[in-house]
Amino acid sequence: MKKNTIILVLILLIGFISCEKENNDAACKLKNGAYMGAFKYDNNQFWEAFIVQNKNFEEYASGGVLFQKAPVYPLVKGTYEIINDSIYFKNIQLPQSAIEDISDYDKDFVLMGSYYIEEYSDSTILFSRIAQKGKLEYDLSYIE
Repeated sequence: MKKNTIILVLILLIGFISCEKENNDAACKLKNGAYMGAFKYDNNQFWEAFIVQNKNFEEYASGGVLFQKAPVYPLVKGTYEIINDSIYFKNIQLPQSAIEDISDYDKDFVLMGSYYIEEYSDSTILFSRIAQKGKLEYDLSYIE
């Protein structure tokens, strides 16, 4: 019984984020699929969703849920990298319109830069950073 419990825990830990050793750092990646939940910042809470495919991600609108980030704040796409206890969103682009410039937006509301991973499991990830108006937090669940 004890052996089965240990094996189950190991499978759950390995399933959500897979890691490989690279230059003494643990380089990890999220499972491919959809992540949905909340984006919280400056007394605001917005619905958040993005799709992960290998090292790429793209944010999506919900198609009907209230309290959307877009159109006031942009939905972006790019690449991500997890190293140790941080996640980095890089190569940021605005997929919804070629004429928009990312510099027109408050950077704190744009999914870009580095975040500290507070917790993760086989079905959730919580990452945050400190910004101008306080703590900026993404609390997401793996959907598929």
